[in-house]
Amino acid sequence: MAIVKLPQLLLLLLLLLAASAHGANKTGNVTNTRGLSFGRFAPPTTGTGTIIMSTAGVRTKTGGVMLLSGGTITSASYSLTESGAGKSLQFTTITLPTSISLTSGANSMTLNNFVSDPPNTVLGTGKTTVLVGATLNVNANQAPGNYSGTYSITVNYQ
Repeated sequence: MAIVKLPQLLLLLLLLLAASAHGANKTGNVTNTRGLSFGRFAPPTTGTGTIIMSTAGVRTKTGGVMLLSGGTITSASYSLTESGAGKSLQFTTITLPTSISLTSGANSMTLNNFVSDPPNTVLGTGKTTVLVGATLNVNANQAPGNYSGTYSITVNYQ
């Protein structure tokens, strides 16, 4: 029969609580809070052009693309949060796609040159907002439509 004195019992309970708090798992969560949208524009009649969406939500153009007023014009926004108990996660890197295809029926456009703010280096701990911009490649006489597509971002944490 073992006899446990009160001070030893208290120490044992404190060690168990510390071990359970230290061993608790945190989970990193990525939530899209705003989609990437280029607004209204007219394609070039000859050649090609691009619409560049900055992470700040400012669009610029190259080539014969004409930027029109109206429609939604925004960079994408992602919220990085953590859940669970334990030490805060360190969000270390974000990986963006190289390029994706946006489609409207049988028509398509390429979206590439993705950028993020903060850039894809150390992001930080706790809640972080990541803004994403990209370049939309517009062909001559691109057919009108509501083009859409999906892409994935990968956030690493430790």
